[in-house]
Amino acid sequence: MHHGVAQSEPERPREAPAAASPEPGLRGPELTVVIPTFNERDNVEPLVGVLGTALDGIAWEAIFVDDDSPDGTATMVRAVATRNYRIRCLQRIGRRGLSSACIEGILASSAPIVAVMDADLQHDETLLPRMFEALRDGPYDLVVGSRYVDGGSSAGLSSTGRERFSAFATALSRLVTRADIADPMSGFFMLKRPVFDSAVRRLSAQGFKILLDLLASANPPPRIRELPFEFRPRLHGESKLDVLVAWEFAMLLADKLIGHIIPVRFALFALIGASGVVVHMAVLWA
Repeated sequence: MHHGVAQSEPERPREAPAAASPEPGLRGPELTVVIPTFNERDNVEPLVGVLGTALDGIAWEAIFVDDDSPDGTATMVRAVATRNYRIRCLQRIGRRGLSSACIEGILASSAPIVAVMDADLQHDETLLPRMFEALRDGPYDLVVGSRYVDGGSSAGLSSTGRERFSAFATALSRLVTRADIADPMSGFFMLKRPVFDSAVRRLSAQGFKILLDLLASANPPPRIRELPFEFRPRLHGESKLDVLVAWEFAMLLADKLIGHIIPVRFALFALIGASGVVVHMAVLWA
């Protein structure tokens, strides 16, 4: 009798378990509203209230990205979140900047459509459902709340100087984007997730103008629709526009114009060094 060693059949690769169907009421949000904040404590509860009214019928959430506000904005957001499951707080320590806050907020979301708006109640939340429908049902990739198309208004800007800066910055922005858009400086917009994903690794994340950064970085260029809205006056808190904001805007433009050739910080260092040489030579000549 021949005795042989029994050979076992090769093990078959295991199939991945089928994804479980989400239980009713447990699906993720259709829309995430990303709200960067710094010292906006008094605006949190009013904003959550108007968002709830405006977005009734839409599965939404709001992510407040707070840059460690000394007025306790993050604490207020968490207090509201204990009563409202749609509200989330992302508190950043040691980092500042609206653009980078928006980027981190979007990265923290799983929604297929994302909106960005300010916390100061100057943006018209009642426009959000129209923006959402235009993306969900239309051929668009990006919808912008515009102050500069028919029916829009920038009357809520706090001063004549701020109005002039906005108009000047809008004109300069055309140096870095080919998009046919009236208000590339708007901070109120909504986009499909693939638009963000196509641009995120090329974003400069500098300054306060994330929309301009997206328009200059997205590939392919998004299909855009602009909807008019009236920019409201601020009720609580103070405007963040100052010399630093203007400087960061200039750095963003420089990065988009020459950043692919030479790092902007190096160019700035060289420019400062060259100016020192000019002053030195002028003193020697004198």
